[in-house]
Amino acid sequence: MVQAVELLRVPIVFRGTDGSELHAPMVEARVGGVRTLIVLDTGSDTHLLNKELVDEIGLAAEPGETGTDHAGTEMPSWNLGTVPIEIAGVGLSLTDVVSIPAPPPFPGWGVGGILSPQRLRHSAQAVVDMVYGELVLLEGTESAAHAWALDRHLRLRALILDRVGSDHTVLVSAAISPHPPVPTLVDTGGRDTEFDRSALPGVGGSGAERLGGSVSGADVVGERAGAAVLLAGGAEIPVPNLALRDGMDPPGIIGMDVLRGTVLVVGDDPDGRVLWLLPADRVAPDAPEQR
Repeated sequence: MVQAVELLRVPIVFRGTDGSELHAPMVEARVGGVRTLIVLDTGSDTHLLNKELVDEIGLAAEPGETGTDHAGTEMPSWNLGTVPIEIAGVGLSLTDVVSIPAPPPFPGWGVGGILSPQRLRHSAQAVVDMVYGELVLLEGTESAAHAWALDRHLRLRALILDRVGSDHTVLVSAAISPHPPVPTLVDTGGRDTEFDRSALPGVGGSGAERLGGSVSGADVVGERAGAAVLLAGGAEIPVPNLALRDGMDPPGIIGMDVLRGTVLVVGDDPDGRVLWLLPADRVAPDAPEQR
């Protein structure tokens, strides 16, 4: 087998420049010579830069479509086209970049935008390694990148997830036991594992509460259903406190409450597969091994 070639390796951090502990993985980058933190969000099919950073750098921006965020709130956007970025001294060209107003907490945290790691380079696979705390970009085939990650983490349990979407988001089939599977987003930008109530008939919650904030600053409201079991890739994975919401599209999200401390290998092919490596104690003992 042709081996994957390492293009870049950079530490992942979970702390803003003001010292705030954040749920999402981030890397340090330079955009237009400006140093900033960038969120790694496998749930995004595009790269996003804060409009304030775009204006500071002086990038050309064309008005784009009004979008909708996680809370269903409409937001303006601007199209930037191709934008050069530097990560760990490696220059990359981000394509189809979009700008949005900075999410309210981002400037205080020193965060300038959001990267879709699976879209960093068309011919590469991104390894979001939240065990060793690194983002590694590998040039080569999906199989070669999977072999590289498997060799690196011999003690972790390997799950292979087929992608079910038609865009660059990391969408797979998953379920909350004992309910049937639904399209589910593997979302390193999301705090919680959330499922639409319609996918879990009969499951009750604790009463409406604020689950977090969206990029527009609007509250994300739902309920907590307590501990649950996620079914994905033939494995049973504990969810500490499942969130329920209405009107979700897609109907399921695997968030950082489950993803932190694991490894994801993802590329930009919607017909590809996701390698998910988890500590053995996070998977039911009888789960099939997929090495």
